[in-house]
Amino acid sequence: MSTLGSLALTLADYRKRMAPDGSLDYIVETASQSNPVMKEMVWMEGNLPTGIQTTQRISVPTPSIRIINQGVDATKSATKQITDTCCMLEDRSEVDVKLIGLQRDKEAFRRSEDAAHVEGFGQKIADMLFYGDINSDPDTFNGLLPRYNTLTGDKNSAGYQVVSAGTGGTATNTSAYLVGWGEHSTAGVYPQNTTAGLDMQDLGECDALDANNKKFRALVTLFDWNVGLTVRDIRQNARLANINTASMPATDATKLAFMEKFIYAKNTIRNLEAPGTKFVWYVSDTVYTFLECYLINKNNVHVTRQELMGAMPQIYISGIPVRKLDCIKETEITVS
Repeated sequence: MSTLGSLALTLADYRKRMAPDGSLDYIVETASQSNPVMKEMVWMEGNLPTGIQTTQRISVPTPSIRIINQGVDATKSATKQITDTCCMLEDRSEVDVKLIGLQRDKEAFRRSEDAAHVEGFGQKIADMLFYGDINSDPDTFNGLLPRYNTLTGDKNSAGYQVVSAGTGGTATNTSAYLVGWGEHSTAGVYPQNTTAGLDMQDLGECDALDANNKKFRALVTLFDWNVGLTVRDIRQNARLANINTASMPATDATKLAFMEKFIYAKNTIRNLEAPGTKFVWYVSDTVYTFLECYLINKNNVHVTRQELMGAMPQIYISGIPVRKLDCIKETEITVS
């Protein structure tokens, strides 16, 4: 059974949030993560109450050579349909009204707790965008890793889009994901006739239950987000897998060979100039550090840096921006 402290704020939690003068202290969000993918991904409304159905063309007609006094056969294209479903995420914040009554700024105290719940949603969704797997959890949605999990396959298959960086380690691997965000390539999805993003409802003062099912009065906020991911064109994403973080390239030759793997992965993309599509590399901490250090390598022709006014410098690989994501794991299994 859960304890009260894990369900709602306690007086001990309250004391940890107070400044010496008794005001609400600024909370340093040490539990927050850097996941800019949430700001960059494209969102679209699904065409189903549970998600989105996509019709993909899998072959095109082949014309015949016309000869005088002879006709030609009629031909047609072939299509298939895929369905991506959404999952329902929900959470609630319950703060005892007596605890609220102790605050100088009651709304600020409550908002500080709500902000933590919002951060939790962002971390959960960012993780599912890459590692969600309906085979292990039918109530989630498939992220990028389960969709691109093999090294074999011809063009127009997921395996063609996966490049191995080398020999993977034992649970010490990570991947670099090249994602094309756009309505006709890859996008976040919300169900038909609903709204995009996080919905927050102030339920006001309600009865809440402690760990022993005893009631107390609390101010309650309900959080709700229906979310999914659709890959409408399998060849608008790529994955550089089997990056062994336990043995990153150390010599000039191995570093250059590693960087060339990024080019191989990039060139599996169908159309880097597709209208309405934005391409971004997503990497882990270790890979991002390697790329930044590689800027000073005398053999470097792939990695560049752009100075931005009033912002941190931005790293690019072949003109495509690179983002460091805390949600990308360095414990992936080897792709074979």
